[in-house]
Amino acid sequence: MTKISNLSITGLRGVRKSLSLPLDARSSLLYGDNGTGKSTFSDAVEWFYYDKIEHLATEEIGRKGHEALRNIYLDDADPASVEFEYDTKIYDCAKSIEIKNDKLETSISNSTSDFIDYLAASQQENLVLRYRDLVRFVILSKGERLRYLSEIIGFSRVTKTRDILQKVTNQLSREITNKNFENQINHQQSQILEQFGHNVTSDKEFIKAVELLIKDFKLGIKMVSVSDVNTILTKIKKPDDSKEIKQETYLTTLDEKLVDFPVNLAELEKRYKEYRDIFEEIVSDLDKVKKLALEKLLRIGQHILINKTHDENTCPLCLQNKSQSELISELSIRLKELEETRQEDHKLGEAKNTLKQQISLTRGALQAVNNDVQSNEAENANRKKELTKILNGVAKYEETLEPSVLDGKPLPEESSLLIDKKIIQKLEINCKSDLSEIRKKRSKDPKWDAQAKISIAGHAYAQIRKLSKEQSAYETQRNTMDEVFRLFLQAQKDGLELFLNTYSTEIDEIYQFLNPGERVENIRIVPIEKNGVLVGLTIEYDFLDVKSASPPHKYLSESHLNCLGIAVFLASVEAFNQQNKFLILDDVISSFDTEHRKRFADLIVEEYSDYQVIILTHERSWFEIVANLVKKKGWSIYSIKYNDADGTHLDDPPKTLEQEIKMQIAAGGGTSLGNNARKFLENRLKSIAHNQEVKVAYRPNEVNEDRMSYELLTELKGKLKRAKCVELTSNPIIDRLINSTNIGNKDSHDHFAAMAFGDIKAFWQDIKEFEELFYCEDCASFVSIKNLDTVNQKARCRKGHLTYSWKI
Repeated sequence: MTKISNLSITGLRGVRKSLSLPLDARSSLLYGDNGTGKSTFSDAVEWFYYDKIEHLATEEIGRKGHEALRNIYLDDADPASVEFEYDTKIYDCAKSIEIKNDKLETSISNSTSDFIDYLAASQQENLVLRYRDLVRFVILSKGERLRYLSEIIGFSRVTKTRDILQKVTNQLSREITNKNFENQINHQQSQILEQFGHNVTSDKEFIKAVELLIKDFKLGIKMVSVSDVNTILTKIKKPDDSKEIKQETYLTTLDEKLVDFPVNLAELEKRYKEYRDIFEEIVSDLDKVKKLALEKLLRIGQHILINKTHDENTCPLCLQNKSQSELISELSIRLKELEETRQEDHKLGEAKNTLKQQISLTRGALQAVNNDVQSNEAENANRKKELTKILNGVAKYEETLEPSVLDGKPLPEESSLLIDKKIIQKLEINCKSDLSEIRKKRSKDPKWDAQAKISIAGHAYAQIRKLSKEQSAYETQRNTMDEVFRLFLQAQKDGLELFLNTYSTEIDEIYQFLNPGERVENIRIVPIEKNGVLVGLTIEYDFLDVKSASPPHKYLSESHLNCLGIAVFLASVEAFNQQNKFLILDDVISSFDTEHRKRFADLIVEEYSDYQVIILTHERSWFEIVANLVKKKGWSIYSIKYNDADGTHLDDPPKTLEQEIKMQIAAGGGTSLGNNARKFLENRLKSIAHNQEVKVAYRPNEVNEDRMSYELLTELKGKLKRAKCVELTSNPIIDRLINSTNIGNKDSHDHFAAMAFGDIKAFWQDIKEFEELFYCEDCASFVSIKNLDTVNQKARCRKGHLTYSWKI
């Protein structure tokens, strides 16, 4: 996995000149006051990898924040750039932003496929955490949280497969509805009932009914199977190809099609409403329309480049010089940003295609009947007129497919397209009435009547068998897809829950490290389902006696929410970052209290030692905590400063309090030596008193921070006596410090008696000896009763290298 060897910045924001940060694939701690330009480093990383700086990407500044990226003192002719050198040399690359033809343009120096693939993979990873982003995931809505996590873990691709399966299942259900099998079968059974006087449910019954009709005609043949019906019909003297026969055939077909039409029409109205709702949602949002137009343009450009239609190293739109690989990479990034708009357009396209199919199906049911030559007969003129009116009504739905959302015009209201269903009912009643008249007329001719009855009933019986077989096939297919979809949902759920359980465990472990014993436990990310489909994620936790509390900000303070945000970020780094082994933490502990700051420093040093961690901070006290922890672990330590001449630049790292004391002692003294020693003792005493749970009198918070050494030492001594910690109570160093704290106090204030250097040096040696009693260098932790061995009654450091007897 990749780490950074060197990071060079030229002309970005606070950097007037070139600024190089030698990293050598090692972790680094950078201290700088507010306003010195620390965040230029995290800005540079974010712009290099993600081509934007989110906290600068506002409507007033610009879509990606590029307009605020260049240093305002930079000449227009000079490029601003950031250059990365890695431990994997093939990825080395510089990215520049410069003004050309009054426009900002970016370019990269490495356009190899190796780097392009590395950059694309890195864009899926979490590399930078700023204070403002700490609780982003924590306070997202359940749906947003699902989308955020889905993109990172690739779960969105699984969701797309699920959507395809669901689409196929829904399509089969719609087709079954449109086929209207039950109504069609019932209609055909009614035809048999009308012709034979009773229903027919088997071949045997059909044959028996036909034999009964022809028994008086002496045809001399016996009907063995249903297929013999055609022979029977030829034996019966057929009537002339008369006008009545043509009219009856026409009316029978029309009657059959009118059975299906209301169902198809209802489905058409439903599909139009779905299509219009999506269309109007996009059209009503001008920003969406603009994004959709841009997305279409960018996708066309991408298609042109990938298919080598334009094979020169220029932009196919503006013809400015630019490498094709760089253009493809930038287009991919921008299209990814427009993915949400793309999904909405895709959803609209699917709704449009579904509507188009339904229009064709609804129109086809009546179009063939209206095209029949018999419809042109005078007696059918009114029917043709009404059918044409219905078909024209269907055609109006087809006209709604032509407008584009880019036109910005709304679609017609559903009510304006409704077809008058009374026309259909009137046609059906009229059709049945005329059929009845024709059949009364033919009943006077026995053979004509028998031939017509057998023909109509035979067609109906054949249709029933065909429809039943088709219905069974559709339902089997739908039921199979239902089962496949159900099994897929279960597999999807099981896979996601397995991942979430592992991910949640990691989050909970990090949070507990930062907040031991605070009864905020069992943190977990839980899937939310609606009708068996995953719709979101929530964060649950046990808070005191409240089980499965949610959401986090219901009970947790700002500091604890920040701890949870850090836990989510670090867990995601471990779970998802497969390409890079570095992360940048930019001023993330600004609102943390003292204990959380120390615990977070311990967490980074102890648990993330295999990562290249770059920490930026303006908190001097936290800087000293981290510096003390990492001084023997090979970290680089820098100071960031700013002046008008050089802008943001690196300076010698600030010295820790201990380093300043040691330098003063080596130099033979200093005006603030005693004061520094006193401050160092108070700092260490606060940590020791906290870890031993030393109780002192209540003070207001701001006074509590200024506890004096004498008070803390005497209370600590009492605590050790009550715990019967003989190793420490018998050690004279605590009494020695109690008796000599006035050395530091006198040197801190205006006093007639100047403290001798030798006295202060001896005081400092006592302080260091005292610190060694409680602080373990091996595991960088204080002896704490939180690590109490209750079996052996020992207080110990985190790893048990330093232990003392402790009576509970």
